[in-house]
Amino acid sequence: MTELVLYGFLTGIVMSIMLGTVFFALVQNSIDYGFRIGVFISLGVISSDIILISLSWVNAELIPEGSKTEFIVRLCGAIFLLLYGVSNLLRKDKAAYPKTEKKQLLKYISMGFLLNILNPGNYIGWLAVTTQLKTVAKYNFSESILYFTAALSAIFIMECLIARGASLLKPYITEKFLKLVNRLVGILFIGFSLALFFY
Repeated sequence: MTELVLYGFLTGIVMSIMLGTVFFALVQNSIDYGFRIGVFISLGVISSDIILISLSWVNAELIPEGSKTEFIVRLCGAIFLLLYGVSNLLRKDKAAYPKTEKKQLLKYISMGFLLNILNPGNYIGWLAVTTQLKTVAKYNFSESILYFTAALSAIFIMECLIARGASLLKPYITEKFLKLVNRLVGILFIGFSLALFFY
C-alpha cells in the first residue's frame, strides 16, 4: 500500500515539473496576480487530469493516433495556445496586485482546465501510465485509484509550491520585468501552438 502511494506521488512530481504550457501559465499568473490565482489554475489542471485519467482507463483507443478526432483536438489546442500567446504579447501590466473578483476565479480554473486538457501530450502521458498499471504492474481498480490519487495530490502540491514561489517574487518585480515575462511567455505559447499543430 505504501509502495503504491510512493510510486503515485513520484509520478505526480515528475509530471508537475515538466516545462509545459501549464508551468509557464502558472508562474506568470502567480507573479502577476498572486498565490491564490495559482491555486485556482491548479484546481483546473487537476479537474482536467481526472477526466484524462478516466478516459485513458475506460478506452485506451479513444483517440487513436492519426485519427480525425486527434486532429480536431490538436487544432483546438493550437488555436487556444495561439490566442493565449498573442494576448500575452499585447498585455500591459503594472507591478501591483489587482483585486480578484469572484467571476474571475472561474476564469482561472477554466484556464488551467483548458491548457491541460487541450494538450494531447497530457492524454498520451496518462494513457502510457494507465497501460503500465494495467498490463505490466497488474494493478486492480482499487490499487489504481490509490495510485492516481497520490499522483494527483503530488501534482496539486507541486503546482501550489510553484505558484507560491512565483508569487513571493512580486515585491521585486518591476513593470519592465513584467513586460519581458509577458513577451517571453507569449512567444513560448505561440511556439507551443505551432509545435502542437505541425508535430
